[in-house]
Amino acid sequence: LPKQAWTRLLLVLEPNGRNGRWREDELYPQLAAAGIAVCAADVRGTGDLAPQFSPGAASYARPHQSEENYAWAGLILGRGLLGQRVTDILAFAAALAHAYPAARLSVAALDKMTVPALCAAALHPRIASLYLARHLVSWRSLVETEDYSHPLANFVPNVLAATDLPAIARSIAPRPVIVAGAVDAAGRLLLRSAAPYENYREDPAWDFSALSRL
Repeated sequence: LPKQAWTRLLLVLEPNGRNGRWREDELYPQLAAAGIAVCAADVRGTGDLAPQFSPGAASYARPHQSEENYAWAGLILGRGLLGQRVTDILAFAAALAHAYPAARLSVAALDKMTVPALCAAALHPRIASLYLARHLVSWRSLVETEDYSHPLANFVPNVLAATDLPAIARSIAPRPVIVAGAVDAAGRLLLRSAAPYENYREDPAWDFSALSRL
């Protein structure tokens, strides 16, 4: 929390979890010093919420100890990992809005966390703005790319029969959705001309300058 009075609150979602940038003079203390309260959160499968290592034989359990296997299990059981993460983000947003009702809540997400962040923002009107760095350009890109590198965690069966990521972003308007460096299913950054987002930046910046302007 900033030492002075503040009205801006930033929920940060990173693929490696919440503990990456809290050291003195790193990104989150810099934002707090500038008057922006920061909440960095672990969602299911990241940080302290990574899948528990099985108590069975290590030689068998170790290959299954990955997000990919957790995501497969979720799809098999009808509880996709994307939906689980959206549920977590909605819970964080609701708790923050309740604790700080006067604050303007923004969400910033990086890499594979951008898809659940976008879906959560579409469902929670208190999220005032959204910043997505290295955001998957579309689910359609996944089915059109033979050798994709995007994680299974963000796959949704039959989703293209109903919507796609650019359409979800448009549905959030007039709240701003800033996409910084959209990537295709193979992880390649897209030029402005190939990105179907209104507020698009080619540079996938994840620094004080980018996050402090939300």
